[in-house]
Amino acid sequence: MLESFQLSSANTALLVVDVQNDFCHNQGVFSKYKSATLDHVEQAVSNLSALIEKCRESNLPIIFIRTIHSDWTNSPSWLKRMEGAGEKMRICPPDSWGSNFYNVAPMEGDCIVTKHRYSAFIGTDLALILGSKGIKNILVTGVATNVCVESTARDGYHRDYNVILIEDCCGAYDNAEHAATLNNIGKFFGTVTTSETLIATLEKVSG
Repeated sequence: MLESFQLSSANTALLVVDVQNDFCHNQGVFSKYKSATLDHVEQAVSNLSALIEKCRESNLPIIFIRTIHSDWTNSPSWLKRMEGAGEKMRICPPDSWGSNFYNVAPMEGDCIVTKHRYSAFIGTDLALILGSKGIKNILVTGVATNVCVESTARDGYHRDYNVILIEDCCGAYDNAEHAATLNNIGKFFGTVTTSETLIATLEKVSG
């Protein structure tokens, strides 16, 4: 049960992973280049918007994580991922429309972490930020469930955080891939729950 984590603003942070135009918008790279189906992603972002507001009300730290790719960070092996599609797609270039957040936005007091690989812990100051704030529990949300979200959740577990994946606030381009991550995280790397359950727990704690 979520109550066992003793969730509070002193020990819990919400991570919002890669909710950006290139991954979520119908004019973004994934939709235009890969013809990705966005229905599941759009519903997840809608659910996430409500969760973000609830976390603000509960004074939980909110960390927006964004991907930025440039010639400075695109290694040959990185460009060859996805069967070479990385060499053709210009995903989230610096200062581009595609790299902007999609239907969510940091506010004053929120934190923005920029990453260049799938996991938000690789080559970033995320662990330093979480440690400085005394965070023990990370609420993981965002896009895509089976890639950047799962990579971040796994690395969080390996760094001894309590990982709580909010399933209806994570979006993927394939329902089977989304479900596989939920199963994998729930079995080996953390706890899987819904935004409804999380919000009820936060209200119980604050109330």
